[in-house]
Amino acid sequence: MKKSWLGIGAALIVLAFLVGFWPQYRQLTASRETAATLQTQLDAAEARLRLGDVLGHLLRLSDAVHMKNYGEAATLSSTYFDAVRQEASRASSDNSAVLRSILGSRDQVTAAIAGTETGLDVTLREQERQLRRALGYPTGDAS
Repeated sequence: MKKSWLGIGAALIVLAFLVGFWPQYRQLTASRETAATLQTQLDAAEARLRLGDVLGHLLRLSDAVHMKNYGEAATLSSTYFDAVRQEASRASSDNSAVLRSILGSRDQVTAAIAGTETGLDVTLREQERQLRRALGYPTGDAS
């Protein structure tokens, strides 16, 4: 008789543990899933913010070129292309392709700022369009 009471007592202890454990386990699992989703969203937001910062560098460079302040434009060009290179190494594959194509025009932009090549405005506007497209901003073109 004692053995049966002992068995019932042990079963009740196990049952009480499971009743307390299961809701906590489900809550922990749901919290981990939520944290993973939020981390993914945070990573995407940070990538978008960094890409927006690159666009900001480009706009400052474009302003300096427009004002014909080529000394400042040369400095801003270096900062801009350094930011592009840094972001290209971290960006998603879609944005990385855009950033690498922009990096390919570094020599052309540098030469244009130095005054040995024309078409700087067109090049900078195209880079702005590419960055705006990568950010999902309107670009004013049909694509």
